[in-house]
Formats: sequence, structure tokens, C-alpha cells
Amino acid sequence: MGCHLHFLVANKYYGPVFCFWDEPDNYISLSEVGHFVTSLRRSFKNSGQILATSHNEEAIRKFSDENTFVLDRKSHLEPTLVRLLSEITINGNLIDTLILGDIEL
Repeated sequence: MGCHLHFLVANKYYGPVFCFWDEPDNYISLSEVGHFVTSLRRSFKNSGQILATSHNEEAIRKFSDENTFVLDRKSHLEPTLVRLLSEITINGNLIDTLILGDIEL
């Protein structure tokens, strides 16, 4: 959580900042992921921007469809397709659909 505090302080006192964080929820207990993501969202709501990647179900659920991008590709030889989650029709549970690979971009 130390890095997390650095970003919050930098954005508040030196900001606005742009933060790209690859899987910030790694090494955080499952019970803390929700609090962590909510804190990041709150901190960057009015100032600065954060771009985070995640494979964590709880972290994915904590962001709205309007600011969540889905990246997908058929194989490592194909280009990556990027779409806003709000533009994709999901039948059923988002996480189950992601796990099953049933999202069609």
C-alpha cells in the first residue's frame, strides 16, 4: 500500500498527475482489494487520471462500464481489439463471460 499512498499524495499536492499502474491489486489481500480500488477512484475523481490494468474480479467490478476498457485478441498473432465495456452486450455475469471468453468485440 506504500506506492498507493505516494500516488494519492502526489495527485493531491502536486497534481494533477497521470498514473499508469499495471495490476495495482497484486499482492493485496482479497478482503482489501475493494477498499483499495475505491480509494484510488475517489482520489482521482476530480483531479488527475489513473489507468490501471487488472485480472482481479473484485477490482473489475469496482469500475463502471463507462470507464472500463476490454482488451481482447483471438491469439498472440492477432491484433488486440479495444472496446469500452459499455459498448459490449454481456449476457449474464460479466466475470463469468470474461472467464469463458464469450465476449465478442
